[in-house]
Amino acid sequence: MNNTPSTADAAGTRVWQQIISIRRWVDKEERIDDSLEALTMRVMEIGEYYGETCEALLATNTGDGDELVKALCDVVLAAGVALCTADHEAQEAFVDSLAWNEHTGKETIGRLVLKLGQEHGAASEALLNVTAYRSRKGAPQTMADVVAKLCAVVRAAAESLHRVDSAAEETFTATLELAYNRSLGVVRLA
Repeated sequence: MNNTPSTADAAGTRVWQQIISIRRWVDKEERIDDSLEALTMRVMEIGEYYGETCEALLATNTGDGDELVKALCDVVLAAGVALCTADHEAQEAFVDSLAWNEHTGKETIGRLVLKLGQEHGAASEALLNVTAYRSRKGAPQTMADVVAKLCAVVRAAAESLHRVDSAAEETFTATLELAYNRSLGVVRLA
């Protein structure tokens, strides 16, 4: 894949437009009128996929396996949809968080998945503080704090995905395409 600035910008725009389309489709399917309630449900959905990630990791005990890769792709996608719900103008933040840099750290996949859980917890806490109009840890948080925490979830999930799949960008793109086509009503036959 040619990642020159103009190519990367175009690819980032395409990914974000697909996320917007998926968010609109989910909005229509869920029939939730309150945007904070929709965001709450989407942050909980990240938690559901995080749980599937943990189950897949425990089942393989090595960090290898299609179920783990699928669950991590689902976390990235769910976090993207939640981010779009929180701020539909967050394209640049999402694309920056989704940078597919090769994993160079020495962390095990277990530690990376724990970090992902920590980031999801921070996003949940920030959302609670925004919706409760009070903060348990000092200054009140804003929707910008929620957006920043959701970007951290995307970053942690993308890093974990890259750790277990050297073709992480392509794998996620395929997952995104499937969800996007589903949002358009396109069914792919085997």
